[in-house]
Amino acid sequence: MRIITGDECGLLKESIPELSRSKESQPPPAVGTGVTRLGAESGELNMSRTKGVIGLSFCEINSSGDDVGTGSLSFCALRADGSFEKWGGFSPYNSKEDRICGGTYKKSHTLEDIFDLKENKEKDEFVGRPISMKSAHSNQVLSTESRPDNIVACCTSMGFVSVVNTNAIDKGVVARYSAYSTGNRIKASKISYTRGEFVNRDIATGLAMSLDSEKIVVGGRERAATMLDVETGKSIWKAKNLPPNPQTLLQQPIWSTAIEFLSKTDTSPIKGSTDLLAIGTAYKQLQIYDIRSDATQRRPVLYTPEWDSNKRNILDHRVTSLCQLDSNRIAVGDSAGYVHTLDLRKITNSNGRSVSASTGRFHGPGGSVRQIVKHESLPIIACVGMDRMMRTFDINSKKQLDCIFLKQRLNCMLFCSDGTWSNNGFDDESSGDDSEERSDNEREGDVDVEDKVEDYVDSSGDEGNTGSEEYEEEQPSKRRKSSEQ
Repeated sequence: MRIITGDECGLLKESIPELSRSKESQPPPAVGTGVTRLGAESGELNMSRTKGVIGLSFCEINSSGDDVGTGSLSFCALRADGSFEKWGGFSPYNSKEDRICGGTYKKSHTLEDIFDLKENKEKDEFVGRPISMKSAHSNQVLSTESRPDNIVACCTSMGFVSVVNTNAIDKGVVARYSAYSTGNRIKASKISYTRGEFVNRDIATGLAMSLDSEKIVVGGRERAATMLDVETGKSIWKAKNLPPNPQTLLQQPIWSTAIEFLSKTDTSPIKGSTDLLAIGTAYKQLQIYDIRSDATQRRPVLYTPEWDSNKRNILDHRVTSLCQLDSNRIAVGDSAGYVHTLDLRKITNSNGRSVSASTGRFHGPGGSVRQIVKHESLPIIACVGMDRMMRTFDINSKKQLDCIFLKQRLNCMLFCSDGTWSNNGFDDESSGDDSEERSDNEREGDVDVEDKVEDYVDSSGDEGNTGSEEYEEEQPSKRRKSSEQ
């Protein structure tokens, strides 16, 4: 496995988790084993918070060229100053020696300011700070022809969206529009929700793009999730809030912090629909919306209750990241470092609410979880966060496989989809003598190794204890001695 991470200091790093695993008979490897910095050859290693990496996303590669083949990948990076970068690389894994070597990556294009931050600063118009970047590709994709949907969407905290076509990145930004105003620009530079002089400039907090690259959803504080058409920028769907509290008649608060489109092919129907949108809120809820154009309602069709009948909460902290595991399960990361697994089939909204929807938790993270990503083919997820650790987990056993310290607080990551490594080590093609060695010295963290269970033997020396085999064997000899005396 190869994982590319971006941190708040602007560094991009490639990690190979298998190289950091140690055997029981060997000491643990040194810190930084299997970790390389991208851009080291060109000297682009200047650390700066103004260049912090906000988001990473894959973009499609046209595989018709002679220099493109298996192992090639292309991705984009959004930085805190509004600059946009496109990187291309190659991850070799044709032989056993290649698999332990870092890939070669090179920055091919750079757009200095895709939000016109400097231009609007002179006009005294606040556009916001970059918060997220999304594309339709969750894994690296090779295509024999150049498709027009190879685009990337970037969003600011004021809901200002910029769209870049990675096939024609030299043309710059191809579209700009706002999720919270009718024009191309945000009319008001100040949006306030409280009395006094307090001005809230962090409105938008979540962004998601559909798998067909045709729709974008933007959500934020006191702003319902709004779906935009990528081509026109017009609003085509808007979520509706939950009904008021039946006892106090107070409106439910809105704050969408994590948004994820669920795959139509990998999701079981809910209320007769597979066109679903998952939203995690700052008020400790997971909401599932039916986003069909002919849907009967725009309210959540499923949502986790705040409290159940036993006064126990399913989620106790602000939701920060979402990841679909399979057709019925979603991994939910929060601001306290908890990664829960929720089963959508067990979420109920009235009469019998319970915490049974939580089917387990991935233990390990010690800070806010910024992103959770699932491997394309292996049952493994990886997560990064504010604890400076990159961790991988087995989905079935929920056991931690790897933990790599990357020194800076991490914001985002990419999970490369090469199948050259598995959670047992190399694949069958190159395992060879290594499989015999692993039978004696199992790798720490393997999930396929069965635990050794020994039968319980009572070693108590009390005469009244008849459960010990040793005691029962000694009894006849004692009886013979007593009869002879």
